[in-house]
Amino acid sequence: MAVELPESWVIAEMITHDYIWRGAGLTCDEAREALLQAWHQHRRSMLAQLPQLEASLPEAAQMPQHFKIRYFAYERGAGYRDTTRLV
Repeated sequence: MAVELPESWVIAEMITHDYIWRGAGLTCDEAREALLQAWHQHRRSMLAQLPQLEASLPEAAQMPQHFKIRYFAYERGAGYRDTTRLV
């Protein structure tokens, strides 16, 4: 059985002080949600080890207020240099 792949996808990217966060999806909203879920998992694991950091680690829904999220759309079969499509 062949798997039908999407023709394009979106990568959401957020650069914080220590990491570059990325999420992938078929839409900007889906990619953003994946990125914020990754942040949520990171925050949860950090607070399990260091609960005193709770005030300094924003909830996932608050992250776009602290860091810019950029979106990049890519097409299947296309070739890119940075974000410029060449093929």
